[in-house]
Amino acid sequence: MNAMDNDFLFDEESEDAVRRYEQSVNDRRMPYFDVEELEAIADYYLSYGQTKESSKVIELGLKLHPNNTALQRKRAKVYLLSGEAQKAYQIVERNFPLDDAESLMLKGEALMQLHRTKEASLIFQHLIRLPDIDIESTYLDIAYIYIASGDYSSALSYLEQGVAIDNKSLDLLQETAICCEQLQKIEKAIDYYQRMISIDPYFTEAWYNLGLVYFGQAAYEKALDAFDFVTIIDDKDAGGWLQKGNTFFHLNQYNEALTCYSQCEKLTVYEGILYVFMGECLEKMEKYDEAKIYYNKSLEINNQDVEGWIGLGICALETEDYETAATHFQKALDIEPNNSEALVYLAETQINTNKSEEALMSYRKSLVLEPNQPETWLSMGNVYVDLGLYEQAVVTYQRALSQDDSLENIYLFLAIAEYKSGHISSAMEFLDKARESNPEANMLFLELCPEATSLLEDHQK
Repeated sequence: MNAMDNDFLFDEESEDAVRRYEQSVNDRRMPYFDVEELEAIADYYLSYGQTKESSKVIELGLKLHPNNTALQRKRAKVYLLSGEAQKAYQIVERNFPLDDAESLMLKGEALMQLHRTKEASLIFQHLIRLPDIDIESTYLDIAYIYIASGDYSSALSYLEQGVAIDNKSLDLLQETAICCEQLQKIEKAIDYYQRMISIDPYFTEAWYNLGLVYFGQAAYEKALDAFDFVTIIDDKDAGGWLQKGNTFFHLNQYNEALTCYSQCEKLTVYEGILYVFMGECLEKMEKYDEAKIYYNKSLEINNQDVEGWIGLGICALETEDYETAATHFQKALDIEPNNSEALVYLAETQINTNKSEEALMSYRKSLVLEPNQPETWLSMGNVYVDLGLYEQAVVTYQRALSQDDSLENIYLFLAIAEYKSGHISSAMEFLDKARESNPEANMLFLELCPEATSLLEDHQK
């Protein structure tokens, strides 16, 4: 093994210590190392996740320097990283005084891993009352321990205590904001990001995370402002350009999105997904031939890219090349059989090639995978109407209505299906609702149900 092939970021003395240690392992001899050198070597291996190698270094250290507290502490850390919390706890409990901050942190972490949370909480409360502790690192480290156990509420409690003492710490503020996001306390998260920005207006990470929060809330204009600042502060920030492009896309500003994606392409490699995004922009602009170029680029990089195949299928569907579209959607389903989106699009090609039964089957499969698809329920109801299966259409439209009562013409479709099913009273009720949003509802209803003219006249008297 030649560990120095990695980017080693420690100082020159530490690098030299690692080199001498690895050379001695290769030569099967062991020179003398002082405690600081051994800690540096152990930390080096820990930084690369090589806990076994780090443990060997510590064992050597304890032979050279028996009962050294720094090495014992390092040994406990390795045990924690290896999931051997009981051994770590025994070392800390046996070797360190109750006023040693670093050891208390290790003890608390070991207790958390052992699921002795009440005892861990007492340790942490004692720890933060010690004099002369480093506020930022202490509260952050306690929070990280709780986060590792999935207890974001406790983590947030300590972070907010830390912020109350040191309200200028960007690290504390950032972790507090992230915890708020995890707990769906979105307004509080936004407030913390804004506080970070007021401290350092050029802190791109705060602007970026703020943009992501706004994006997640569909507040796209605010998200765009945040990502704008990211790219203004650092025009080489590929992530900023990517998210700015995604935001423009959701604002239906496809040319602007393409510009951002192109800028991102110059800065980094996002595999094929970036080409899919670019293809989607062109597809939305109805530039299907250009869109296909980018979808094919994504597939040249990865021919198992489901989104690339779906994109090609949509382009073929929009240009009424239904056979090609079906082939592309089927390819996507060969790769990912449970892709509900591909099943819906496949159903559309089947409807357009007069394969209504196959279309119904595709819709059903999609809805089993993802039941909350109001537009798909609506489309399936339309197929039932075309087949004269009006009772099934009523049930299907009702599912669509229950999921989204703002669907265009849903009340009109229900009125037609109910009427065709012989449910006259229900049909008239739905038609009344349909007229509230569509003044032409009566005319459209009568186009499909011309025999209801006199009924409708009587109903409106």
